[in-house]
Amino acid sequence: MKISVDYVLMGRLIMAFLVVSLSACSHNSEPVQFYMLNANSGGVVSPSIHDVVQGPVVGLGPIRIPEYLNRSQMIMAVTDNQYVFSEEHRWAERLDQNISLALFKALPNQLNTDRIVRYPWPQRQALDYQVGIDILEFIVDENGQSRLIAQWFIKHNEQSVVDKRSTYQFPASTTDHSLMVAAQSQCLTKLGQEISENLRRLMAANSGK
Repeated sequence: MKISVDYVLMGRLIMAFLVVSLSACSHNSEPVQFYMLNANSGGVVSPSIHDVVQGPVVGLGPIRIPEYLNRSQMIMAVTDNQYVFSEEHRWAERLDQNISLALFKALPNQLNTDRIVRYPWPQRQALDYQVGIDILEFIVDENGQSRLIAQWFIKHNEQSVVDKRSTYQFPASTTDHSLMVAAQSQCLTKLGQEISENLRRLMAANSGK
């Protein structure tokens, strides 16, 4: 009988230990952090009434990214062929939608017009220019460098006039996810600025035609 009582007591002690351990883990676990990208250029230009009402219409999209990037967890490369996904640090929305929204917010200031529509636009929507982007790489690597590689095009009246691949890199961090997002936002800002510069030149060249 004593052996049975000892086994019961031991079982209760083990259960109590597990309960305390699980409780400690739950209290020590970090809350999930959520992040959003931006593409702010720093300068703000107020669109004039003329530009808003009569300026060309720019269609932004489609914007495509690799499937392995289009998930909620933030990603970091540990080698050229190996990646780590963070469960505690996540994007607040789909990454392709976040990229589209960030550029959509930034382009009006850079182009001095708010006549910009996001993909998918209505079937009858008339466009003067269309910007399409394929994100080929958008990661923080094992050296703490944020890198964006994008293939992008501009069409004018449905004719391709610019087709270019751009690469941007900024120092980030291997541990601080806020710094990672800030560096990735810098890369996205540079992409938006390069696209805007090309659009402004095209608009100026075609304004008298």
